[in-house]
Amino acid sequence: MNLWVFVIGYTTIQSFLLIFLLSSAEGKKNKGIYYLISLLIVTTYIGIQYLLSNLGYREASPILFSLGFSPMFLIPPLYFLFSSSNLNYRKFSLKTSLHFIPFLVFLSFQFIDISLTLKKMVFLAFVIQLLSYSIVSFKLLGKRKNDDIEPTSVLRFLTVSMLIFAISVFLLYVTTIIFKVKSIGLLSIVIVFFIGFVTILEVHMIKGLRASLDFTVFQVKKYRNSNLQTQNIEELGERLNTLLIKDKVFLNSNLKANDLADKLEISRHQLTEFINQELECSFNELMNKHRVDHIKKDLLNKDKKHLSISGLANEAGFKSTATFYRAFKDQTGFTPSEYIKKHV
Repeated sequence: MNLWVFVIGYTTIQSFLLIFLLSSAEGKKNKGIYYLISLLIVTTYIGIQYLLSNLGYREASPILFSLGFSPMFLIPPLYFLFSSSNLNYRKFSLKTSLHFIPFLVFLSFQFIDISLTLKKMVFLAFVIQLLSYSIVSFKLLGKRKNDDIEPTSVLRFLTVSMLIFAISVFLLYVTTIIFKVKSIGLLSIVIVFFIGFVTILEVHMIKGLRASLDFTVFQVKKYRNSNLQTQNIEELGERLNTLLIKDKVFLNSNLKANDLADKLEISRHQLTEFINQELECSFNELMNKHRVDHIKKDLLNKDKKHLSISGLANEAGFKSTATFYRAFKDQTGFTPSEYIKKHV
């Protein structure tokens, strides 16, 4: 037990250090970092609760335990928001606050006496919430692989640890509630997750995470066997620029990587490798970059004032208005309306 308490104490100290480093001016440039900091604060709080309980100080710190089990309901949405914001799937908005409604609901339960049946329902609600968010977070990684972009190792490890955590909690629910078999407590599993989560972050930093703590989610996929050995890279780049700048092939919203590869008379794998290795982006990111550059001119074109912003986005090759707004804000730092005001 003494060793267990020492491990939790050490992890708590390391978590405080991570929170401090992630809160640095450089680290905060990544918007997803705020969610990660919040997640570390929540898990550290739970870790301190567990530590004080084991040391016999629970009664001496009633305020610290006033939130009860409710902070656990913050873990799934905070990790999902961290992951999805880095994956460029989600930005903070008013709808984001809806993810925290379960926490507020179950926080209110701390101030009333609830029956054993209701406690079991709360446990089930946490299992469902944790499994749902973990599965969705895991699926997001697969979506990016389809764009020939490979998630960085730290995000993969963190997401897998989140999924293992969810499965462990689900198995705990099945054994204790359904089959009524005595097992370890839920809090113990949360603490193991806390230790594993902090350890993964620490190992990642030791292996070379820059001082800026820029959690770039993507890294260009490495090619062991190049498909471009038979190609003149410089000539291929010029041909691609001709198709993009002169022919504006990106205006076709149905353009696929295979279509562009056919125009260049190379294979899809060769095109993908060229874009990933030489341009350091994915096919979709390259298309959207040129579409945004194109629409920036249209937004300031008086002859196109009769068109709505969504109409201009459609004309530029964007299938989805939401994708357009996200890509435009990422590349310019402004919404289309803000961009127009700034340049008029």
